[in-house]
Amino acid sequence: MSLKKELSTFGDVLSLLKGINIHPAYLLVPIGLGIIAAGFEGASIGLLIPMLNGFLEQDFSFIKEAPYLGSVISRLPVHILNSDKNLFAILMGIFVSAVLLKNIFKYASSISMSFFANRSMHHLRKVVFGRYLSFGKLYFDRSSVGHHATVLSVFTEYALSPIINITKYMNALFSLVVYLIVMSMISWQLTFFALPLFVVLHFAVKTMIDHVRELGIEIAEQGSELGKKSIEILSTIPLVKSYGTEALERNKYADISDQKARLDFKVRAISELMLPLQEVITLFMASGLFVIMLWLLAKEGTMEAPPFIVYFYLVLNAASKFGTVTGFRSTLAKAFGPLEEIKDVFSDKSKFFVKGGDTEFCGLQKKIEFKNASFNYGNGRPVIDRVSFTIQKGNMTAIVGPTGGGKSTLINLVMRYYDCEPGSLFVDGTDIRSYDLTSLLNHIALVSQDTLLLHDTLANNITYGLNGISKESLDEAIERARLTELVQKLPQGLDTLIGDRGVMLSGGEKQRVAIARALLKKAEILILDEATSSLDSRTEKLIQEAIDEAAKGRTAIVIAHRLSTIQHADSIVVIDEGSVVEEGGLDDLLAANGMFKTLWDEQQFV
Repeated sequence: MSLKKELSTFGDVLSLLKGINIHPAYLLVPIGLGIIAAGFEGASIGLLIPMLNGFLEQDFSFIKEAPYLGSVISRLPVHILNSDKNLFAILMGIFVSAVLLKNIFKYASSISMSFFANRSMHHLRKVVFGRYLSFGKLYFDRSSVGHHATVLSVFTEYALSPIINITKYMNALFSLVVYLIVMSMISWQLTFFALPLFVVLHFAVKTMIDHVRELGIEIAEQGSELGKKSIEILSTIPLVKSYGTEALERNKYADISDQKARLDFKVRAISELMLPLQEVITLFMASGLFVIMLWLLAKEGTMEAPPFIVYFYLVLNAASKFGTVTGFRSTLAKAFGPLEEIKDVFSDKSKFFVKGGDTEFCGLQKKIEFKNASFNYGNGRPVIDRVSFTIQKGNMTAIVGPTGGGKSTLINLVMRYYDCEPGSLFVDGTDIRSYDLTSLLNHIALVSQDTLLLHDTLANNITYGLNGISKESLDEAIERARLTELVQKLPQGLDTLIGDRGVMLSGGEKQRVAIARALLKKAEILILDEATSSLDSRTEKLIQEAIDEAAKGRTAIVIAHRLSTIQHADSIVVIDEGSVVEEGGLDDLLAANGMFKTLWDEQQFV
């Protein structure tokens, strides 16, 4: 991974922080604390040389004339300065204090960075989740929920890993700078010979980093596939059980997991190789430096032994710190793939946003009108093609026809799940795209053939999205939806958890919960998309009575396969292959002897 790409990746991380309103300037606090910690580390290392000199010469009086340190010590009382033991104690006290302060500031730096990193990651998850909620339904039709779950739970953390782990690398960098300064102060000649060590380490690590980056992209892809497969299978357990494909799906999952595990292992193996390789390179280079040290030490007046000992210690530690610093490049490489996925979430391309207008919708006054409306899901094949018909306020309009004719798509356009073409759908003479989405949907209640329930209590599922619902209103909706008997049977009544997607309820019970929710909303436009499709004949009759009652005084749009449920409709629109083929009242359509009559006869109604 080239330096340019690394800088670009880190720049993307900083841009991501700004995009979620976390200003990178907050990093100055842990950085400042890290610099202070490095300063105290340099001071403690600098004290090693006079301490060693004092031990070897059995005399610490020289520290009174030492630069900087001497000016501080000279202010102490004379009787203290005349004792070697006191001078040693002072020197040791300063050394211990420097080490303690170094660790205190380093800890403060790490803690402040951890707070910043955790806050950033938490905020990123919230913003990414909010972005997902803003995308159009067509985006989710074309993508995998498992992938999105992986992005939220895994990639958000990986993408910010350069920031999350930056304290370790930052402190290592500051320490490395301090070490190099102290090394230069001890012997600039040795430091000149030591520099090739870091060049060799740089190129050795660079080769491995490039490989880690490539693997990081593959790991991101496999992680996404693993997430997609797990969500897909766990959400279709009945299908798996009914066809006995547990072993097949287990093997598929195992294959993907094995591939990801192999990639993870390769990355771990390369990452774990870095430190030993650095140590081996350092050993050989340090051996050469040791020879040079001995040669300089043998030269008269060049340097005393203690500085060489400290210098050798610094070389080994500097190489270790350099290895830690270069590890940041590995972190950037591994973050590259997840970061690209996060950037895609923040891109507006192919998100199919459905944007509302500025006009407040205050309720239906006259009619809903389709005018030559056409729509396709992006594959070029129109689902509805130049459809035109009118839904009058206060009437029940039924939409019927063969499966796949485009009936539900018409409802989805009214619900603004998809963005219709300009000038094709009007509400009271105004293009539906001009209305504010929230105000529009506040006046529409939907009961879909795909009953959507949460892993929550029955009461919270019925009142989902509704505020200020009284006990009396809830009880009334339950009674009208014929749920009273169910509530009485449940162990905790309305407080009973109904399981993921309402798994504890039957199909008919789920549908009645959705109907109760729609009744409780009291919206003036009621949309029923196969609302009685999952009910037995007895329950269907009871629910149909409740629906007929709820539809009084409201504008009802009903999609139905069971034509017996729309006998009281004011208008019936027959849709086939995306086009309107018939329209009229029940008697008129039966007399016309067209498609509706054929469908009616097939269901053998009298």
